[in-house]
Amino acid sequence: MENRLVSQKEVSIKPRISLADHGPILALILLVIIGSVMSPAFLTKGNIFNVLTQISVLGIGALGMTYMMIAGFIDLSIFGVLSLINVLFVGLQRTIGTMEAVIIMILIGLVMGLINGTILRLIKGDFGASIMITYGTGTIFGALALMYTHGFSIRANDDPFFLWFGTGQVLGIPVPIVILFVCAVIFHIVLRYTTFGRSLYLTGANPEAARLSGIPIDRIRTIAFMVSGASVALGGLIVSSQTVSASPVVGTGYEINVIAAVAIGGTSLNGGEGTIIRTIIGVLLIGVLSNLFIMVGLSTFDQMMAKGLIIIAALIMDKRKQKGIRKG
Repeated sequence: MENRLVSQKEVSIKPRISLADHGPILALILLVIIGSVMSPAFLTKGNIFNVLTQISVLGIGALGMTYMMIAGFIDLSIFGVLSLINVLFVGLQRTIGTMEAVIIMILIGLVMGLINGTILRLIKGDFGASIMITYGTGTIFGALALMYTHGFSIRANDDPFFLWFGTGQVLGIPVPIVILFVCAVIFHIVLRYTTFGRSLYLTGANPEAARLSGIPIDRIRTIAFMVSGASVALGGLIVSSQTVSASPVVGTGYEINVIAAVAIGGTSLNGGEGTIIRTIIGVLLIGVLSNLFIMVGLSTFDQMMAKGLIIIAALIMDKRKQKGIRKG
């Protein structure tokens, strides 16, 4: 009986081909065509590197959020994680050196994720609880960042290795872009070809079936939180290096943009569905769209409104898709 239940669910989470699946990539192609028509500079190497560099921190955070949403949870604490990592990295870099600070920051990101996962495990929280708990922990992390800097920005030392994270190059490619795509490849392989990846899908699609099949769903979700925390920590290192400083409020609004990128890419808020490739497409969509907004001279407020409408449209498409799946 248990095996039959799991088998039925495994069939239900197989990729389904529909217009909604291809919508993000079609939209991205359309935007690239529009941009190339509007300006000859749009498809130049410099502008492409500029767009990819600007979305690198968003993209790295979106990779971790993809794991979270596939597991059926969401992590709103990343705004506080980014702010706290940003200021701690600069603070420690000035005292113990860049390499040591990098290692400590990644570990702190893992611990922040462990805290979120442990709290939700103890209260046996669901999707709704993950929103409230992670918003609470994110607020605490943000407050700690403010306390650490007394509300002021702090400046980093001009250490070459520190600057390499944000402004260095590998074979002529900016380091933030290299880090984003190396991480994307690793996240994709883990999600697609490992037992952990398959467990993540089944945990998000049907937690009860996952539990009955012997999957430690609490451990899987906690690992997803830890991966999310570590990925945001890595993004925080890049932000610090790019600005050669740290602000205790740098993470404000970060969580919304990350969730939007993952949702626009097609990862379902219902859990059990999504891929890293889709997330990268969603991140690219936001990056290209922002670039076009600047080219046509839209104000920041206009851009916020347009992004809000796109997020709503993406969620409506997801709901329609889920409704179609249930109808078979």
